[in-house]
Amino acid sequence: MTRRGRKPTGPQLVERLDGSQHAKTRLKVILETVSGQRTIAEACAELGIHETMFHKLRAVVLQTALDRLEPRPLGRPRQTPSPLDVRLTELEGENLRLTIDLKAAEVRRELAERLPGLGQRAETPLKKTTPPTRNRPRNPRRRNRRP
Repeated sequence: MTRRGRKPTGPQLVERLDGSQHAKTRLKVILETVSGQRTIAEACAELGIHETMFHKLRAVVLQTALDRLEPRPLGRPRQTPSPLDVRLTELEGENLRLTIDLKAAEVRRELAERLPGLGQRAETPLKKTTPPTRNRPRNPRRRNRRP
């Protein structure tokens, strides 16, 4: 039975990756041992390292690959603003508030110049009223009217 589609490339995929030739060779040899294409003794001979070092190196490579495949939150990680950014935001807010205050003061000055009598109180006294007292006796003749 023949397979359809592309042939599996396996360790040859390493050649397409970015990195030094030395690192690519080491990764390719590690992948060949994982896939069973090469024995550990052959891999150690090609890399020039002892078997214990090879096992450590392979464990580190596989653990790093596994860590990178763990699910992570979607999107970009939240960045904490630097103290300079926080201060800049505060100053921008203060600048905006002061600009609004300045515009309001300019409008008040312009109104005062164009309508000079607007801000003064009238000369005629207002009608004086006495404030109601709370404990005023009720008029006995007055009926208690309820709505």
